[in-house]
Order: sequence, then C-alpha cells, then structure tokens
Amino acid sequence: MKMSSVRRGIRRVAIAGVALGALVLVAPPSAGAQQAGGHTVKLVEVNSTDPNNVGVVFRYDGPANDASNVSVRVSENGKPVQLRDAPANRELGVVFVIDTSASTDNSNVLAEARNAVKAMVAKLKANTNVAVVAAGSDALLAQGFTVNPALIDQAMRSLSPAGDGALWEGVTRAGDAIKDRGTMLGSIVLITDGNNGKGTTFSTARGTAVDAGTAVFVVGIDGGKLGDDPKNLADATGGGFARSEKAADETSLLEGLTPEVNGLYAFSYQSANPKGVNDLDLVVGAASTRGSYIVGAVARGAAALAYQPPVTASGFKSLQNNFGRALAVALALLAAGLGAYAIIGIAVKDQSGLASVLQPYSEGYVARSGDDDDEEDPDSGMAQTAMMQRAVEFTRQFAERQGFLSRVEGALERANLPLRAAEAMFFYAAGAVVVALLAAVITRSPFLVLIVVGAAVLTPPGLLNFLSSRRKRQFESMLPDTLQLLSGTLRAGYSMMQGVEAVSQEVSEPMGRELRRVVTEARLGRPLEESLDAVAERMDSPDFGWAVMAIRIQREVGGNLSELLMTVADTMTQRERLKRDVKSLTAEGRISAYVLAALPVLLGFAMYGLNPDYMSALFDETIGKLALGIGVVMMIAGFLWMQAIVKIDV
Repeated sequence: MKMSSVRRGIRRVAIAGVALGALVLVAPPSAGAQQAGGHTVKLVEVNSTDPNNVGVVFRYDGPANDASNVSVRVSENGKPVQLRDAPANRELGVVFVIDTSASTDNSNVLAEARNAVKAMVAKLKANTNVAVVAAGSDALLAQGFTVNPALIDQAMRSLSPAGDGALWEGVTRAGDAIKDRGTMLGSIVLITDGNNGKGTTFSTARGTAVDAGTAVFVVGIDGGKLGDDPKNLADATGGGFARSEKAADETSLLEGLTPEVNGLYAFSYQSANPKGVNDLDLVVGAASTRGSYIVGAVARGAAALAYQPPVTASGFKSLQNNFGRALAVALALLAAGLGAYAIIGIAVKDQSGLASVLQPYSEGYVARSGDDDDEEDPDSGMAQTAMMQRAVEFTRQFAERQGFLSRVEGALERANLPLRAAEAMFFYAAGAVVVALLAAVITRSPFLVLIVVGAAVLTPPGLLNFLSSRRKRQFESMLPDTLQLLSGTLRAGYSMMQGVEAVSQEVSEPMGRELRRVVTEARLGRPLEESLDAVAERMDSPDFGWAVMAIRIQREVGGNLSELLMTVADTMTQRERLKRDVKSLTAEGRISAYVLAALPVLLGFAMYGLNPDYMSALFDETIGKLALGIGVVMMIAGFLWMQAIVKIDV
C-alpha cells in the first residue's frame, strides 16, 4: 500500500470522527422544566456581616402561609441550610410618589390617585411608615413618614395639579428619604401618566433607587406619554409594573401590587462559607429565585443581589448550560482534529509529489512494482476538498499580495517542515479562530480571551522561529568542517561538482541534506554557484554566502581553490571562538534577564497557591486586570531591553 493512501485513510477517519462528534455534541439540549404557579419571590436584603447569623429578607406575593419557615427551602452554594428565627423586626416604609403635573387634572389621574392610595394604605401591614412626595412643578415632600393614615389622606387631598412634572426628581427624593432612615426596608409606589418634565434624568432616579436598595412599583395611566422608562425602572429595582388607559383603574391596579408591597418576610441561617461569594437559592411554594452576595457586607436591592456566575479558582467562569458545554467540547474536538491533521501532514511525508519525481536524480532510479503504483496520486497536500483548496488558494493570493508568502516559505524550508506555505497559513488562521471561540465560550472574560488568543497567535510563529534558528545554528557550526572536507577532496583531484557530491554523503544533517539538494539541482541543469547561493539564502547564512562568493571569484579569476577554502574555514573557526568568548562574558547578563523575567511569574503562582483570595483581585477587578496587563507589558519590555544590552554582534 502506498504511503499516500495510508495518509488519505487516516485523514478521512479523523475528519469523520470530528464531524460525528460535533453533530452529536452541538445538538440543542432538551428544555428544562418551567416554573409552575403564578407567584413570584425576590430577594430584598442579605446581611452577612456575621456569617454565623446571616439575615435574609425577601418578597413573596403569594399567601402568607407559603412564606412560613415550613414552606421555605433555602440552599447555599447548592447545599441546604437550616433556617433560624427571623432577626429583630425591621422598620417598613412606603413612599407614594404622585405625579401632580398639570396634565393629571385633565386625565383625572390625581383625583383617582387619592382614592387608590387611601385604599392601599388601609391594607398595608400594621406600623408601616408611609410618606407622600408630590411631583408637579417641583418635587416636594408633602408628608413625612408616619403611621397615621389620616395624615396621609390629608396630604393627598392637599395636592393640586401644577407645572410640567418633576417625576424623576420625585423618585430621587423618595429614594433619598428611604436611604436616610438607615435600616428601613422601603418601597416606592409611583402613580403617573408619563409626564416626565425636565430636571432630574431617568438614569439619576434609577441610580438613586438602586443605591437605596428599594423596589419601585409603578402604576402607569397611558395617555400617549407613558413611554418605557417607568417599566424599566420597576424592572431594574425588582419592583412591579401595571398599566391601564383609564384613571379609574388605579385602585384595582394598586390592589394587585399590594401583596408584593406587603409581602416582606425574613429569616436567618448560619453560613458554611465564611468568605468569598455565596450563591443563595430560595424556594417558596412553587416560586423560586437565585442570588449572590459577598460575605461580610450588607447587600440590598435587586442589583446588589443579582446572581453572579460562579468563578473557579483559576479564574475561568463555568459554562452555564448544556449547549455551552457541548459547544466548548465540539470546538475542542475541532481544534484537536486540526492539530492532528497538521501533525499527520508533517509526520507522513507525501512521496507522490516533487520528491518522487526528483528521486532518480538524487538517489538513483528504483523501478516501482505493481500496476496501481504507476498512477499519480492527485491528492497531495493537506487541503483536498474543493472548499479547502479554494480557501487555501485565497490565502495564498492574499499572502502573495501582502508580500509575506516568500518569507513564510523560507522559514518553513529553513525549519525543514514539509508544509506548503499557503496551507500552513490557512490552518494557522483557522486554528487561531477556533481557539478564540473556545476561549470565549469557556472563560467569558475578554481579558482571558485576549491572553489565550495572544498565546495561540504567537506560539506557532515562535515555534517555527525556534526550529529554523536551531537548524541554522547546526548548519553554521558544521560549515568550517565541511569546507575543510571540500578542500581535501579538491586536493585529491576531484572536480568541484564531485567534491560537493562526496562531501554530501559524509556530513550529517542539515548540511548533508542541503548539499544533496545542490547536487540534485545541478544534475537538473542549474549552475552549481546558483544552487550554492540558494542554500545560503534558504538557510539565511552570511558565512556560507561568503564561502560561495569566494568559490565564484576563484572560478572566474583562477587560483588555488583548495587553499582558499582552507583560509575561509580557518577564518570562520576563529570567528566562532570569538563568539563563544563573547557568549561566556555576557552569560551573567543573560541569566539575570531570565531570572528577572521568571521571578514575577513564579512568585505570582506561589502567592496564588498560598492565598488565592488575595490574588483573585488581579483577575476579578477591573483595576487588577489593568495593573496585571501593565505589569506584563513592562516585564516584556524590560526583558527585551536586557537582551539588547547583552547582544553583541561579532
């Protein structure tokens, strides 16, 4: 069986396996079970200043019996916890923000609001502090906090329509009033026809409400000016929203929001994780919610208690659903398949292309046996499908236009990698894209994605440069001995061509391979000097270029070529000794650069192992990521600076 047939078989099996795995893994997962019931539960406050007695306040708009300790199920980080009695009674407060702009007179919104507020106050929990803010020509506190319903009714009747509206200023005033009461668990009830007016902006009002940790419940009478801001405010603060086109519906709308305004409950428990971030799962009846809080602080409001995806010790965020995990595995398989495909292309050399055609000129003709072997294999190269070939051709044309195709070809030849430049660049770009997508799915962090993509982009060129540099050093280290051997063959009576052929059989790689290529090209009709010049250019060796120049000059003007080659070899030997002396003298500086470059990295790993929480700020906080990035850039700059100082050209 031909090697190319084996190669095609391996490729097809690998591609089929990757495709089958991708089809199985990326199939959409089945949908999970949906929540039953029409009630909602929301976290209001978590006080974890004492991890042994974490206080939790939540809202539930269902029956009060559901919110008893018997029906409440709580788990922290996925583990059930034992509930304790609620902490001391907290002060409850409700601030009614009433739109008193001039437009509310025509729409009858203000008149109906008086009746609706009176009805709602009568249904609030006992000892609930109530305040009224009028938002008309200005935001005024019409009535401070009081538990007397008569004072609230009197304040409502004193309101009169005026002005263009100060709706968001009124919400800001209400949020500040609740925040000033310290430990008050407050709610804002907003009644408006959407006449926002001027002055305080919506974003300011929303920020004040979020900062105060209060929920905003909105009753909107849509007369054409309501807009989306009132609903957005309710959603951002974890409140509720109800709308109608009739002002007469205000009482019924407020009645629908009353259970959630009243439905504040509390309990406490002992935390099993006294530091870091804890996830809290709360189930009341058929309703459930999930939130996160930082141990040692007081988190209040929907924004502060929003669920945060868990972060592992290494800083990678876990995948949040089956589809994400399946996509990550599929991308990993694709990346592994591309890597294996490239390795196969390097390890299994194709004998059906140029190498087999040149074989009679380099190693002597050997007759091939078998009728099937007489057929030329058309599937040479890594890209065999029409789509892949078009993509590789586009890559080749683009690289050729940009002028770096020849540089890549030279680097691949210098490193002795049997890859075509266009195919190598195409699979390099495809691999970088796959790694970027995989990093984005797994980490979900732009900072980590940038690091991973940077490593994926820089590693292949760095590896190619390492392989080519190592082979170049081996080539140049063998050059003086090669010239001495060539000089000896000339003294023995060989011609230049015969001497090169004899030396190519004696020296080891990479010199032997390059000289055998020179012999093959010469047999095909290329002048010997041009073939030797091509070796100097391909290996990027100025020393070999000087030797070829000496040979060319001698063959033009005459002279003793054997003596000339010995002189050139001796000169190169002396230069190599001088290089080694310089390398020894600069060893201390180079070692210092390596130590200083590795020290921050190793010290960082050690500190992370000893105290992960202390180092996690570098990966979790924005200022930490910025400091880490600046540190890496400065470390690289310092390393390159020290390398430039100790680098001396000889």
